[in-house]
Amino acid sequence: MARIEQITEKAQLAPEYHSLYDRIAQARGQVGGPYSILLHAPAVADKVDALAASLRADSLLTPQEFVLAALGVARARDCLFVWSVQAPAARRVGISEAAIAAVRDRTATGLSDDQADVVKFVGQVVGGPRVDQQVFDRLKERHGERWLVELTAVAGHFGLISGINNAFEVPPASSGDSLPV
Repeated sequence: MARIEQITEKAQLAPEYHSLYDRIAQARGQVGGPYSILLHAPAVADKVDALAASLRADSLLTPQEFVLAALGVARARDCLFVWSVQAPAARRVGISEAAIAAVRDRTATGLSDDQADVVKFVGQVVGGPRVDQQVFDRLKERHGERWLVELTAVAGHFGLISGINNAFEVPPASSGDSLPV
């Protein structure tokens, strides 16, 4: 159970925020997870949702790279909710069970070199003071500067989302994967 009441129904919000609720529900199928907390601050929820939409729609990252970054951050932050949602999403976009298990188990076995670099990079973005120069250089050489900026923004976004979920103890999605911590 979350530390504060989760906003999961439109009736819990003032009428002026119903369209925001509808937009979030439309994009995600329901309102839950971090948005059930963020809606206590509707203006912030609006901006976070807009950023999430932009990162998904306007980024050079493939769906596989995007979700792998989300998984890497979820593992780095031990975020039960993000993992529970993103592991099934990873399967839907074709990430192998071996790659998902590697991220879960904090190993590179089962990851391509590029996947391992993505996971290491996002983990360093959200979990430490600096990113290893060699990992940075390899990703920049493979994908370019814009892609690397966008990967960093995705990592930061999922760091924010993981922080909200962890601080408010948002439980994992009941239909998702569990993450051993």
